[in-house]
Amino acid sequence: TIDEHDNVASIVFSHERDDPGHVIFQRLTDGSWTDVTCAEAAAQIRSAALGLIAEGVQAGDRVAILSATRYEWVILDYAILSVGAVTVPIYETSSAEQVRWVLEDSGSMLVFTETEAHAQMVKELHDELPALRKVLRLESSGVTALDALAEAAATADPAELPRRLAALRSSDPATLIYTSGTTGRPKGCQLTHSNLLHETRGAAV
Repeated sequence: TIDEHDNVASIVFSHERDDPGHVIFQRLTDGSWTDVTCAEAAAQIRSAALGLIAEGVQAGDRVAILSATRYEWVILDYAILSVGAVTVPIYETSSAEQVRWVLEDSGSMLVFTETEAHAQMVKELHDELPALRKVLRLESSGVTALDALAEAAATADPAELPRRLAALRSSDPATLIYTSGTTGRPKGCQLTHSNLLHETRGAAV
């Protein structure tokens, strides 16, 4: 049973409250696996979420992630969902035309790119994407996306995040998954928080 107020993002902060020291992730850092506790992950997600708020991301806005699966992907996904925005995943192997179409069709206002090549691709497409306001890099020799969001978070009202979480409904959109486009251009399939919760709770039974 999915309640009207249930959402995917709140579980992050429930874990932080109920079992802060539990190791919920392991990430490869400089060749070694490093434990990440519920409290540590929630702190990063909270920081990134407040950074998104500081960047002007509103509930319902689309935020794209052009990257392979990695630890930062998960942190950003939960941060996006926490502020009521919608995650738009883009395969890291997508062509420039595929990236352009997904960003244009979704109306994404911010995109996270993994590599310099991804960032350069989006930069060259920028003039064709009127909704796109900013591009942030996951990998960088300077300030990474999570660093930039943490810095921006200092200017956000900390009380805004709990307000955003309280406003979430299970019927709200969580993500737009684009099809492979075998019968034409890829089409965005909207999945709600309720859709994702039914799947995860069903898998846990």
